Amino acid sequence: MRGFRYESGAYRAELDAGEREVVASVVANVVELLGGELPDLADGSPDGAAEAAGRSDPSVAPVWRLRTEPVPPPDDPAVHRLLPDASQDDPAVAAEFRRLTEDDLRTAKLARLRWLWTALQDDGPVVPAPQAPAVAATLTDLRLVLAERLGIRTDEDADRLGRAVGRRRRHGADDVRTYLVTVYDALTWLQESLVQAMLARGDLGPPGRVGPGD
Repeated sequence: MRGFRYESGAYRAELDAGEREVVASVVANVVELLGGELPDLADGSPDGAAEAAGRSDPSVAPVWRLRTEPVPPPDDPAVHRLLPDASQDDPAVAAEFRRLTEDDLRTAKLARLRWLWTALQDDGPVVPAPQAPAVAATLTDLRLVLAERLGIRTDEDADRLGRAVGRRRRHGADDVRTYLVTVYDALTWLQESLVQAMLARGDLGPPGRVGPGD
């Protein structure tokens, strides 16, 4: 695995087929958690992949909708971290904000996830500069879900868990928790490489926007 670097108008990473498959499986899991579906790439053609990526371009703003009925918070703690309460102190404010924004936030996150999943079907991935902030945000979403499953809330939690898993690896442990920590660490490293490359060019900004360096 090689982290992201800026080359010829895009941020490029190098993941082998197995590494891309692992990241894509996490993306697929988060898409399912959010109630979405992945693009149909059954024909396996480059044109099909490009069409799917275009439909899910994370730099395109979603169509805004307005619910009239209340929207209950997600039951799954991992989904709740993806779609958090707007206020921890005022339940009425949190409920109203969720009613107004949750559908659109969910739609935007799903669009970004689908784009990344499509990009992982080819060598790379290659992330055009306009999509880079959205991809960085999506990597955060992947890490949030894994962090919730692993009980990570702070940097100290992550460090403590990493040390514990390191000891387990030295003793030959090969279980689901060890695997998830390894994936979490890899996603953290991959995201940091993208953010550092973006900072070097001045491209770091809100998802869907680029900075003055583009």
